[in-house]
Amino acid sequence: MTLNCTWQDMMREAIPRLAGVGVEHPAREARMLLAHALGIAPVDVIICEMDAVDPVGLTAFEQAIQRRLNHEPVSRIRGSREFYGHSFIVTPDVLDPRPETELLVEEGLKRLPRNGRLLDLGTGSGCILLSVLAERSDVSGAGVDISPAALAVAKRNAEALHIDRATFLEGSWEAGLAQAPFDLVLSNPPYIPAADIPRLEPDVRNFDPGLALAGGTDGLDPYRVILGLAERLLKPGASIGVEFGAGQGEAVAILMAKAGLTDVLLLKDLAGHERAAFSRRP
Repeated sequence: MTLNCTWQDMMREAIPRLAGVGVEHPAREARMLLAHALGIAPVDVIICEMDAVDPVGLTAFEQAIQRRLNHEPVSRIRGSREFYGHSFIVTPDVLDPRPETELLVEEGLKRLPRNGRLLDLGTGSGCILLSVLAERSDVSGAGVDISPAALAVAKRNAEALHIDRATFLEGSWEAGLAQAPFDLVLSNPPYIPAADIPRLEPDVRNFDPGLALAGGTDGLDPYRVILGLAERLLKPGASIGVEFGAGQGEAVAILMAKAGLTDVLLLKDLAGHERAAFSRRP
């Protein structure tokens, strides 16, 4: 890269480099990384793409490109991720929110009664809990996480979204019992089988916290614990919803039934893959 060219030239040079390491949408990501380097919104890149590059901006852009070439996700380079219409702070201490997880929010909103209370187990960035509360000013909720660093991120996100109806509890899944019962419990727990973790894409394996990935030998250990607590966490008739990984839907449904839950429903994401399971306490 040189200074004798425009930002458009810089993006054109970066795109094949990104494509060469397997980036699926290199043009879009080059634009996002340039916006980050210049401190502007991605939609404003078009305004300055014909401007001559400057040394400070060029250095920042190249550093961002190098980080992406090392498979660091764009959201982690930028320090934020868009989720359910809101921007969430993302740090190395929390799972990078995925679009598929919005399915939990969408279905959860349908099931949460007026003035209800929500529990988010393994809250991480708080994206599930806070997205629900942002949509429903009548409800309140609690987020549980074993990581104090993750809870610090969730609290920052609550402050950024001006939401004061959320409390955060440090501890294992059982910590939610302190404020039980709830009208709705949601969770995107760790669900990667131990043997599969070394084979994950480097974007995930190297940058998401291990605590947010490892689900035990078969990936189902967290569901056994969570569903074992369901009767004490939920009010009669209340719902619980969990996200799961590829091919785990039937096993999660069986665990729900064994826990005495009824009306088990498996939901598919936009790609047509089973992604979440909901059920009710009788």
